[in-house]
Amino acid sequence: MSTLALVLIIVGVLIVLGVLVAWGRRSAENRRRERERLRREAAGHRQESEAHAVTAREQREEAARERERAQGLAMAAEEEARAGQDRAAEERRQAEKYYAIAEEHQRAAEEVEAEHAAAAEDHEMEAKERRQRASETDERAEREDRAAGFHGRQAAERDPDA
Repeated sequence: MSTLALVLIIVGVLIVLGVLVAWGRRSAENRRRERERLRREAAGHRQESEAHAVTAREQREEAARERERAQGLAMAAEEEARAGQDRAAEERRQAEKYYAIAEEHQRAAEEVEAEHAAAAEDHEMEAKERRQRASETDERAEREDRAAGFHGRQAAERDPDA
């Protein structure tokens, strides 16, 4: 075998190894970017879920305030019943109105809370799926890295002088 052929083989092996190393680095960088993107998305989903929870909490608080107002009006209505039936009847109507408003707020808060809980659950599932895909991508890359190492060792065994 001529020296030129030996040098060409060595250069070819070095080029192949260089390409494999570059590919491995690029693959690792792509996986890192994908994981980072998934982390950002998951953080966004968590923030959105927290915002939904805050909205539901505010609506529950508003319903509680409306209930308190209604109770205050109901108590005032009962006191006024002793003083005058007409005025008491009007305050009862107002109290009932506030009770209805409070119940409406409560129903709305429960609906929003249920929607937000479902949205949060959907977001968690999506984040879980994305983490799973990232894990599978990492496993594939690991297999590719092992295969590259195996082929590199085979090349070295075929030409131990390389």
